[in-house]
Amino acid sequence: MRARIENDTKGRRRVYEACAEPCAIERGMRIIGGKWTGSILWHLKDGPVRFNDLSRMIGGASKKMITERLRQLEAQGLVRREVLDTAPVSVQYEITEFGRTALGFLDALREWTESLPQDVSVT
Repeated sequence: MRARIENDTKGRRRVYEACAEPCAIERGMRIIGGKWTGSILWHLKDGPVRFNDLSRMIGGASKKMITERLRQLEAQGLVRREVLDTAPVSVQYEITEFGRTALGFLDALREWTESLPQDVSVT
């Protein structure tokens, strides 16, 4: 991330070393920036959680949306899915070691958000 703007010899503004592909921030946001993704990882931090319990923990997200995000997270290696041998069959999800690497900055984001004034718009 060394992109910079400088004036050339004729006073025109030029961009040097522009990102040719997604920069590190954009790449990270593409991995965990999806709606509800951070919340799902955060709620799995304390141990395995069954799907229905997870959907109850995340207010405002539909089961369809949670299912989509869990599939993405599983494909990315952030979450592990386990089918339980119960009647009826149930599924639980657990954060992987790779997924745990995101918890540090998710916690920092939580702290930052909690420090914001209540009147800051969240649309």
